[in-house]
Amino acid sequence: MLSPLNPLSASFHIHRLHSLLSLAVMTVALGWASAASASTPSSQELARAEKRLVEILAQIERREINDAFRAVAELTEEVPTFRAAQLLYADLLRMRTGGVPMGEQLAKSQATPSRRNMGVADQSIAPPEFFQGLQNELQRRRQAAMDLPPPGMIPSNFLHLSPNVRHAIAVDASRSRLYVFANGPQGMTLISNFYVTVGRNGVNKRAEGDQRTPLGVYFVGRQIPAERLPELYGKGALTVNYPNDWDRLQGRTGSGIWLHGVPSDQFARVPQASDGCVVLSNPDIAFLLESIDRRTPVLITEKLNWVTPQWTTQQRKKDSFMLEIEHWQTAWRQGNTQQLSNLYSAELTSADLLEKRRSRLASMGPLSKLAVDEMSVYNWQEEAGEIRIVNLHVAKGNSGPTVRQYWRKNAGRWQIFSEDVLS
Repeated sequence: MLSPLNPLSASFHIHRLHSLLSLAVMTVALGWASAASASTPSSQELARAEKRLVEILAQIERREINDAFRAVAELTEEVPTFRAAQLLYADLLRMRTGGVPMGEQLAKSQATPSRRNMGVADQSIAPPEFFQGLQNELQRRRQAAMDLPPPGMIPSNFLHLSPNVRHAIAVDASRSRLYVFANGPQGMTLISNFYVTVGRNGVNKRAEGDQRTPLGVYFVGRQIPAERLPELYGKGALTVNYPNDWDRLQGRTGSGIWLHGVPSDQFARVPQASDGCVVLSNPDIAFLLESIDRRTPVLITEKLNWVTPQWTTQQRKKDSFMLEIEHWQTAWRQGNTQQLSNLYSAELTSADLLEKRRSRLASMGPLSKLAVDEMSVYNWQEEAGEIRIVNLHVAKGNSGPTVRQYWRKNAGRWQIFSEDVLS
């Protein structure tokens, strides 16, 4: 029986793939020179490329090698920048022609394909590592198609989304996958999922320049169109607010963490190849640019925990935090600054900060005439502690600000350690 956890090596069975290819076969099959001069694939061809690749991998698993070879030859001709597909084509070609794997010969070779033609994020990456990355990409794409989350399941970090949150994004770094949810009257629905690349050194960003992707709950800041960016970023970018206030409290540094595309001479990068950003193919980032609003939540985690919507409802009912947020809303409406002060941590209860809060409350008019509604709650937990991130709208007639709070559980008690009024 074929192992679903390693579809490539299992698929070829007796004809097990070697990790490296003959340099001669590699150069011809990957078609680096022809890729640079080939006509630009259409947007439809690019959008369907992954689906076609996954179907080819399924053909290989069914031992339909000839059909798979014809299909991958067509795919690589139409989308020559799809390096993972080129690698698969080279492997099938070697099998058909009885080619001998390169092995130790490649180690002796000093020939290293250029950054532009390989689509490598860093020229210092040696060819064996690059081809291993492509094999990992093939496996993760196939695995994602086989292991879609059960219908109706959502990430446990999205405890409650207000109706004004139209979409939510969740990244599972262990699967190199980004999931897009629509949020409507019936709750969250998974509408798309895309292959992504994360940091060269993995995840759990701590410091500027560590080439890691941060883990946490973030929010989209702004869209940056392609014409305002270097070619490296492809069709455009969405910024996120790393470091957030929890990251800063933990002493984490760095900036410029974006969701963005790839140069036109690449279809995708290998699973770990960015400086910390989350990188998508150009058709996929174009979808996000067309769909995603400012302040859309972006959850980035090493492994997503999928739960039912009923689980989140039950969690909210028994969660002591929800009682504390009700206490905050009551005190806020009543203008009870003493009770409010008890709900804030020491970082936010100095005399000057209390005075600023009183001034801000006074500037909004009688609090009894205001309403706190459209609340969204996000959960994040790690070794350093457990937090809740709350976005809520303060209604003042037909307008009003959005307030973002970071709550921390300290000695069994929930307190606000950061609060901002968003413009």
